[in-house]
Amino acid sequence: MNRYNRKQTKLEAGIFPKPKGRPRKGGEPGDIIAEQAYEIRRLKMENELLRDFLQSTERK
Repeated sequence: MNRYNRKQTKLEAGIFPKPKGRPRKGGEPGDIIAEQAYEIRRLKMENELLRDFLQSTERK
């Protein structure tokens, strides 16, 4: 009963249980928009670092 009660209090608080086990191979992808935003941010940072490096070595 304790586990059931804990699960119910979490559901009432809006915390949904995490799926257990290994994800399926052809499963649905995560939040695509968030992943794309993260990738864009990462690539912009990498691009900026490479530009700074090339400027420091005086190649343009």
